[in-house]
Formats: sequence, C-alpha cells, structure tokens
Amino acid sequence: MTSLTTQHDQPALIDIPSKPQRIKLTQDIDFFALFKRIEGAFDTCYLLESLGEESHISRHHAIGFDPVMTIAALDRTTLAITDNKTAETRHYQTDNPYQLLRKITPQHVIARDQSGGLVGYLGYDSVNFFEPSLNAKPSEDFEPFKFGVYLDGLTLDKMTSEIFYFYYPTSQQDNRIEQIKALLDAPIPSYQSPAVEFLGDGMSQEEHAKVVMQVKEDIISGRIFQCEVGFKSKYHIAGDKMPIYEKLRTVNPSPHMYFMKFAQQCIIGASPELLFRLRQGEMETYPLAGTAKRGVDVIEDRKLARALLNDDKEIAEHNMLVDLHRNDIGRVAQFGTVKVRSLMDIKRFSHVQHISSEIVGILHPEEDMFSALASNFPAGTLSGAPKVEAIKVINELEPDGRGAYGGALGSFNFNGDCIFAIPIRSLFINGESAYAQTCGGNVYDSNPADEYLEIQRKLSAMKVVLDSFMHP
Repeated sequence: MTSLTTQHDQPALIDIPSKPQRIKLTQDIDFFALFKRIEGAFDTCYLLESLGEESHISRHHAIGFDPVMTIAALDRTTLAITDNKTAETRHYQTDNPYQLLRKITPQHVIARDQSGGLVGYLGYDSVNFFEPSLNAKPSEDFEPFKFGVYLDGLTLDKMTSEIFYFYYPTSQQDNRIEQIKALLDAPIPSYQSPAVEFLGDGMSQEEHAKVVMQVKEDIISGRIFQCEVGFKSKYHIAGDKMPIYEKLRTVNPSPHMYFMKFAQQCIIGASPELLFRLRQGEMETYPLAGTAKRGVDVIEDRKLARALLNDDKEIAEHNMLVDLHRNDIGRVAQFGTVKVRSLMDIKRFSHVQHISSEIVGILHPEEDMFSALASNFPAGTLSGAPKVEAIKVINELEPDGRGAYGGALGSFNFNGDCIFAIPIRSLFINGESAYAQTCGGNVYDSNPADEYLEIQRKLSAMKVVLDSFMHP
C-alpha cells in the first residue's frame, strides 16, 4: 500500500450526483444468507439489522461492501483517506479531523433512508474532537473514527420483503448489480467454529469495588453526580467470526444488530440503545438507564419492572440522564422544541430490561448532522453527569482506552440525516485479539456488589455466545 503524506493541501469533496439510482434485485430471500456470501468476498463490508420488537426504526436492513474510500482519524491532528481502487492512502494534517470530515461530506442529496453515505464508527475517544479540554485515552485496536464511503449497497424492506440495489453513477462507482446477482447463486460459505479463549477481566471484583468507592468520593466532594465506570473482558479468537454473530442474533435479538468489518477489525454487536437519530430535521435520543434481569414469565417480568420503577437510586439516576440528554439536544435545537416524549417506559430484551425515555427536538438551521451528533456524544448513559467531568473521572479510573465501545456506530447519510447506535453488548475484534466491555452507573447510593452484578448482567448475552465456542 502506498502512503502519501500531504501537509498543506485539503482533501477533495466527496463528489456524488444529486440522487442515487435504485433497482429491485429480488424478493423473499434470506438477506442474512446473502450477507454471508458478500462477507466471504469482500474485506470491508457491513450488515445492519434490526431484530426483536418491530418499530419504525426496524423497517430497513442494509448491506454495504467494498467502499470507494476509507476515511479514518489516526490521531488528534491527522485524517487518512484511502482510495480503495488504487490502495493509495493520503494523510492530511488538520486542527480537527472530524471537522475536516464534515467539510468534505455532501449533505443535500435527495435520497431515502439507507442509501449509502459514510458508514462506520466513532470511537469513545472521538470526544477529544468535540471537547478540547479532554484527553480520553486512545485505543491500541481502533482508530478514533473510521468510515467507509459507500456509493452503492443493498437494502431489505421488511414490510414487502423486497431487496433493492442502489448506486450513485459516478466515475468512482460502477453499477455492480451483475456481481451481486452472481453472488445470489453462489453457495453460502460454510464456517468452522472459531476457537475462543477467555483471557481475563480488566478488573477483579475487588479492584472494581475500589473504583466504585473512588467515584463515590468524587460525588461527595461535589466533582460529579453520576459516573459510568467499567472494564473489558478480554478474549483470544482464532478463525471465522460469522458464527459468533449468527449465534448472537439468536441469543440476543436487538433493535441495532451489526456485523461491521474493516479488514482485520470487526465489530459484532446487539445494541439495545440508539445514541442519536436525525431525520428530516427532527432529532431523537432514547437513554436507557436502570437495569433489571428478565423474569421466567410475564408475572415475574412485571414484578422485576415494578421493583425497578420503585427503586429510588435507579429513578434518580435515570432522571439525571434524561436532564443531561435534554441539555445535549438543546444545544443544537431550535429554542422551545425539546420535549420528553415518553418518560420511564420499560424496554425488554433477551437477558435484561431497562428503564427508557424518549427525548426529541428540532434541529437549529445553523446546525447539521455532524454538529448535532457531536453535541450528543458520547451518550450520557456511557459517561455520566456532568458529562465532561465524568469523562475525566473515567479516564483516571479505567485502565485502558475504550476504543469503539461506548462511542457510536452507524451512518452519516448524504441527505443530511444520520442514525447511530451505541456500540454496547458488542465484541470488538482486531486480528485475533478481542474484547467485550460494559459499565455501570455509579451514584451516591451505589453499592459495589450491586454495580458488579449489573455489569455481569449486561455482559451475560455476549458471554453465553462466546462460552459456546470455548473448548472444555
């Protein structure tokens, strides 16, 4: 791979026509089986699915493969753009790689949902681009952010079971429908079970208890009100990754399922939580805070939900985060448009149930999807309140950088809309090294044993999946 470092010139704008072409490919076929064939053929690709309960978010599933460019922040001052046809990478020096990405991305194309764009992740340490006072630890395994520029792809409309191929006719992107048609007839790859080895947790229960007590000291001293501290569970994984995702789809079907691959890096997840969505000027966020296990039946589910909604500590924590999210949206909203649309619902998933609220607002005309996401990043449910100070506490207490965990995973679309889930309940893989991570919300009333149990509950679905691939 050739690499050119260019100090002064600016990257060209991503040039695309005003709207994509859309062709119906087929109907009533297994979209996941089609993705397996695509994943076998391309080094960089993604599948975004919404499983579990039906909602307006879950109508379309999407596949992308072999983007024309890959754009990544390498550090706080370098943006790297790789032309995937020539394999040439150019480095651009900049005050802020995120603002440079914003500058080169079109936002006014006439296109419906899931019609290409920048698809990838923002690592938790991308907060450094939004708050100059912060110095969140970088990750050894994941760049601060990384996106593929996808000018074609596939969408499944679950309402009609039709699969569409779209493409932007440009000099960079050919119509690849014949290639996809050929894959429709190709055999589904067969996979070997991966060899999974658990390497240990980043903190013992005793170390975690000390961290919780330190957070409580910071709360008593008035530094913060609430803080989300956790740790990694580290794994060595050799072999095929697809069986892990396939098992996760069954064990923990969730509103935001993803298999995202950038060559050696892979993020596999079943996230329950939307970080942020901007759709035609309306912003939405759904904080989840407050966790209980699932019951064996409906009656026990209700009993556990009742206890959760009557737990003073959980309610205080949730209210604090609702206020934080209102404030985050309010910074980029038109005055008077921020509303709490639903307060303290219970959302149920395969292994846990959470208290959930919905907060909405109308985007201010001087803001866009990039500034709106930045205002809501990272989620209060993955940091704490007040947010900037909580992030400093996390940086002091967590032993290493979070990488993509707790950041954002999704797409900036060329029509100016965006949708990002929070990469939680996920596995982060680089080569054969992998980790799952979670955290718990610590407040003044927190008890270290309960907080540790909450972390174990949140990890349980991924642990069930990975344990099934371990040799006795």
